[in-house]
Amino acid sequence: MSFLLSANLFEDQWSFIILRDMLLLKRSTIKEFKSSREKIDDETLSKTLRKLYINGYIEILHIGSSLSNYEKYIASYKGLSLLPLLMELYLFSCDRFEESLLSPFELNFKKEATQNCTIFKKKIIREYHNFTQKLKIEVAFS
Repeated sequence: MSFLLSANLFEDQWSFIILRDMLLLKRSTIKEFKSSREKIDDETLSKTLRKLYINGYIEILHIGSSLSNYEKYIASYKGLSLLPLLMELYLFSCDRFEESLLSPFELNFKKEATQNCTIFKKKIIREYHNFTQKLKIEVAFS
């Protein structure tokens, strides 16, 4: 039963794209998610963020005063635990296309992940932790 519950995330490709954008590209705002090559529409983005939040994969940070309040989205511990799966999916996709079709980020990802995946995963986690700590400090002082 627990496997089935976990597999429910697969029914929605947008969840993986948003988590990829958060963890690997350090995106945290609606505008940043919309800039993705996959071109997610407003309604799908809203539904997916809500689903990820309700299921505990992301947290919402409210930044600014009541007049200029906006939200940033970050992966929770549960969302971060999907990093190995996301890395494998991303590496799988990078291996399936000609290198001429890959972006500079994808080429670098492929290179680093194939050199030493464990060290690369630790680097991503450390960088993401630093990124989210800065966002949390921003919230505390807004």
